[in-house]
Amino acid sequence: FVTWATVPKDRLVWLTHSPASYRATPESDRYFCPQCGAQLALYTELAPNSIDITVATLDKVDDFAPKREIWIGSKIAWVPLSDTLVHEHEETL
Repeated sequence: FVTWATVPKDRLVWLTHSPASYRATPESDRYFCPQCGAQLALYTELAPNSIDITVATLDKVDDFAPKREIWIGSKIAWVPLSDTLVHEHEETL
């Protein structure tokens, strides 16, 4: 699984260089580092004003604490859920 930080698309600035990308589905693009292959972001036309950034690739990971747990209907059985976060069976945009 992955932890995403959702940010306004028009506020995102790539600091060093633009990532590579590919069309993952008819309505979404995935961005990745062309040097190491790390997945960096996901954009979907279903939420056209935002982009999801892979938190594990950020310099200050602790600045992006989760607010909800989504897709819990298909979670790995041994992954515990938080007692304090909002739970969503599937993602609601």
